Amino acid sequence: MSWQDFIDEGLLEGGIVREAAIFGIEGGIWAQSAGCNISEDEQRAIVDGLNDPPLREIRVGARRYRCTMSSLDMILSKSAEADKTRGGCIIKKTHQAVIVAEYPPKSSEMDVLAGVDQLGNHLVRNGY
Repeated sequence: MSWQDFIDEGLLEGGIVREAAIFGIEGGIWAQSAGCNISEDEQRAIVDGLNDPPLREIRVGARRYRCTMSSLDMILSKSAEADKTRGGCIIKKTHQAVIVAEYPPKSSEMDVLAGVDQLGNHLVRNGY
């Protein structure tokens, strides 16, 4: 399975995730959905925040999210913008990668979390 398949088939296929990406802890996008543009500065800020929680806010593709929970390997957040087309964003860190999944308000945060966590655990089991 390619990195892009993890995005397309692992996260986007069910329709509960709107945009997603996987990038390396050292930086660099490994795969992403159309419209998901996480800058290098945003990648660094996410990794720094995961390494030194708690976080109050993150930016993903220039969109602001208010963190509701952050730890050394997971960030749960809700849209901090007036635009109500964004529900939230869930981020999971593995040994070598970071998974980012943005979801619409109609999606269940717990369903998105389950999918992101499953993918993250699969990557960890396979050395990533």
